[in-house]
Amino acid sequence: MEEIPVRFENEKQTLVGMMHLPDARPAYPCVVFLHSYTGNRIGEHRLLVKAARELSGSGMACLRFDFRGSGESEGDFADVTLEGELSDARAAIKFLSDFKGIDPERIGLVGIGFGASVAACISADNEVNSMALWSPSAFVDYLVERDGEVVKDPYAWLPPNFKEAVKKRGRVDIGGFLRGKGFFESIKKLDPMRDIARYGGPVLIIHGSEDQVMSPVNSELMYDNVKGQRRLVIIDDADHTFSSVHWERQVIDATRAWFEETL
Repeated sequence: MEEIPVRFENEKQTLVGMMHLPDARPAYPCVVFLHSYTGNRIGEHRLLVKAARELSGSGMACLRFDFRGSGESEGDFADVTLEGELSDARAAIKFLSDFKGIDPERIGLVGIGFGASVAACISADNEVNSMALWSPSAFVDYLVERDGEVVKDPYAWLPPNFKEAVKKRGRVDIGGFLRGKGFFESIKKLDPMRDIARYGGPVLIIHGSEDQVMSPVNSELMYDNVKGQRRLVIIDDADHTFSSVHWERQVIDATRAWFEETL
């Protein structure tokens, strides 16, 4: 196996990534990893690195990259929006079309958290042949009832002082990340459940039963909207990022088997 640092451009900014190339002869399928909000291409407890190396060992190329404003890529995190991440993901797929040895007819996506939402949103409009969504958000955690009507409020989980900061300054510091108003507003415009219903390809969905960040209900609703080949895996007791060797092993094994079957 070979690992090659790569760079590509999107909207005049540079995105930084890593290609994992298997020993098998080209042309091989390629899986693109889309990391979580506030995350990077390494992943919590190096989960994305471990998964990419495992898939590469099974004959699949992999691309891990940092969205703009994250990791080593250019950009300011306060400017991150879901529309921007959609654009970055599309740029990554386009980058692969010119990469020697990659079969453009066999492109898969792995997304975790908001990265899984990005995958769902671009799936129907791009040459994506299979997906694995880990701890996805269908944005149901932002639904609130007001005056007898259910509405999407991306600010619902923010404490009052944080909401005021966003209102006054257009951004708020949460855990060392400046979260911009544009990110919260972008959530209102996107609908992963609608978009995944438009995608006819294979979808694997994996969620931890004890995820306190994104309720497993998100995955159940996403699964219900998949029209093509589908599989839902709920990992007992696992958290949002599958932070134990036992849980991550289940995630990686299920994902490898899925792409071996569908790519």
